[in-house]
Amino acid sequence: MQFYIKPVGGAHCLFTILNSKGQPVYEVTGRTTPFGNRFFLLDGAHDVVGRISAVRISGAAQYSAAAGGEKIHVVINGFSLRRPVRIRGKHWHFRGSFLTRSFDILNEASQVVMTHGKYWGVAGDCYGVDINDRENILLCLCLAVLIDCTVSGNCSAPVPAGG
Repeated sequence: MQFYIKPVGGAHCLFTILNSKGQPVYEVTGRTTPFGNRFFLLDGAHDVVGRISAVRISGAAQYSAAAGGEKIHVVINGFSLRRPVRIRGKHWHFRGSFLTRSFDILNEASQVVMTHGKYWGVAGDCYGVDINDRENILLCLCLAVLIDCTVSGNCSAPVPAGG
């Protein structure tokens, strides 16, 4: 299954996730809390189908993501050349470039679970995500979003103006 993750950066929506035809199927919203960030993956009916919690600790970001009845913990350390992304909770590992956001997620048999990379086409300038198993769609989209948020640094939910 192919998806496109398009940054929006609006007051409510951080990303729109489009299907292979360029139609919106999910969106990512978020909010800042005193302890970090919380993001929500919403389907077309605006029901929460995935949750991401984030805490930034001295150069590293720690996330937990839950979707489709599964949960993973992800530690991202942009200073690490060897293992910038570590995943616990599933036997997945990261291969590729964290900074350019061109990477694969592999399972324990080194089979590709998800591929993520820069894309320009029907969805405009965005990131393309190919997910090989339907059962992993929601968790893989959460993982792709949290990596994109960490690299771009653009995923703080805006604070409303006024008072």
